[in-house]
Amino acid sequence: MKSVQKKVNDLGAAAYMLMHGHKVLGRQSRTILFEVELNIAQEFEQRMLDYLSSEYHRFDSCLMSLKKMNEYMPEYNREGQLRKVSDLGAAAYMLMHGHKLIGRQGNTIVFEVEHKDIDEFEQRLLDYLSSEYHRFDSCLMSLKKINESISNSDD
Repeated sequence: MKSVQKKVNDLGAAAYMLMHGHKVLGRQSRTILFEVELNIAQEFEQRMLDYLSSEYHRFDSCLMSLKKMNEYMPEYNREGQLRKVSDLGAAAYMLMHGHKLIGRQGNTIVFEVEHKDIDEFEQRLLDYLSSEYHRFDSCLMSLKKINESISNSDD
């Protein structure tokens, strides 16, 4: 089957494509290259558009916001209602599910959780581990680790 090379410049979109089984060829600078069979090239392009209105794009946006967040922790008197999350993906998952962000201490993201919602919060943290968002986050991290492997001579 004939194939074409597709370039994806957005890491989140590339992770989304990887998640959907598209074959990664390598990386040129910040561009991820995919091998796409000619008969599904339009499907590939449509999936790229679908990513922009997907919850994965929203999750990626939460991840990016948390990465850029300065360290900040306000004075807080109700210590029992604070929950700390050290995994950035899990914190993004909690943020996108409406949990109130309080601050950041080093690599730890801090949320305020009402006493009545603590069990739900803890369960959602566990749910993240078997969610597609965790898989998406793993794809993001894998793509970041790819060495630049395709020469720029055909640009």
